[in-house]
Amino acid sequence: MFADAAALLALPLAASLLLVAIHTALGIQVLARGVIFVDLALAQVAALGATVAFMLGHPVASPATFGYSLAFTFAAALVLASSRAWSTRIPQEALIGVLYVVAAAAAFLLVDKAPQGAEHIRQILTGNILTVGAAEVLALVPLYAAIGALHWAVRRRFAAHHDGAQRWAWDLLFYASFGVVVTSSVALAGVLLVFAFLIVPAAIGVLWADRPRLQLAIGWAAGVLASVVGLALSYAADLPTGAAMVCTFGAALALAGGLRSALGPGHGSWRGRIGKVSRSLRYAIGGVLIGSGLWLMVAPRADQPLLDAVEFAAPGVRHVYMTRPQAAAYDDAAAHAHRYAREAERLDQREARSRFEGRSLDDDEVRRISSFLKSYGEMQKGERFVMAEIRARARERARWWAGGLALALGVVVVPGVWGGVLRRHARRRGRARLCI
Repeated sequence: MFADAAALLALPLAASLLLVAIHTALGIQVLARGVIFVDLALAQVAALGATVAFMLGHPVASPATFGYSLAFTFAAALVLASSRAWSTRIPQEALIGVLYVVAAAAAFLLVDKAPQGAEHIRQILTGNILTVGAAEVLALVPLYAAIGALHWAVRRRFAAHHDGAQRWAWDLLFYASFGVVVTSSVALAGVLLVFAFLIVPAAIGVLWADRPRLQLAIGWAAGVLASVVGLALSYAADLPTGAAMVCTFGAALALAGGLRSALGPGHGSWRGRIGKVSRSLRYAIGGVLIGSGLWLMVAPRADQPLLDAVEFAAPGVRHVYMTRPQAAAYDDAAAHAHRYAREAERLDQREARSRFEGRSLDDDEVRRISSFLKSYGEMQKGERFVMAEIRARARERARWWAGGLALALGVVVVPGVWGGVLRRHARRRGRARLCI
């Protein structure tokens, strides 16, 4: 299973690391300029160009589609560079928002009556980074390296305050070069994931450091970690990759913000702030354990999120409360369900790759793929039903001792509870000795 996962996720991970590298650097500049949603707006404009190409019959991965996206993005860059003159009375961020919603509405209008229009919009928004090829990744390396070197060379010019035509020229260069990156990235990962790559790692870097180089290093580290976790979760839980990665990036930003709030500047020593975080974590963990233990006792057949998470991380845990025949039947059903899911995923990727490269499948092949997908889906549902029933019966049998164990662990973890019990016991023993 690990070899299958590594083979499937190697290229998507390489593409993610490449996107993290360039977008974190650009994101720090975007945050400094205060134009947070410029990436989202330019990405949507690039998607509008791809939609126009789609309506004209060009394949998604064709040079013509890339040319349309780039042309639309350059037009938007020209508008953004010129908008500084209007933004003395209207915030530039408002104009960026208008650009985004107009581009999104125009794309919906274009595909409203088109066959597979809804699928095209979904593909643009969430992308399908799992289908990326080695040639696509290698083609982006020199492009991103050149733009990264350009931005590094003129970074002070971009940050400086200019007037008149000079300001317009530098703004146009920034937005145009930024648009080239966004256009290439949207074709690879979709609008939403590209925005996450741009803002979240850069925001974490800015949150934790003041110097640009340290911000960049922290942003790269956070982006790499979030990419690895997001890809792993999407594979393990069979989730849409783009959406899973976006949510993982959001969780990473929330975690970084929470830690910064607890450990950042404020009242009290570092030891006191670390103790505060530790107590908060213990309260949270203790509450989850107590609630999960009670829930297991009351409704053993219902969803058990904590127990499910533990089993996901350590599948051998289920053998503790299952009998040997139950564990064998569960493992057999899980193996069959995984095989059916892999076969269905292989067919899906084949069909998606054909559509992405503009190679049409004949009607008989489409019908065969559809029939196989339906069969695999039904068989997978059957095996998962067997797994759920075996697990529910085993948990029902072990509800009291397993729930009691979780409850006891929760009481021990909560700060002050165990210490209070020991102190009361010591006081009672002291009073008893005095009476003697």
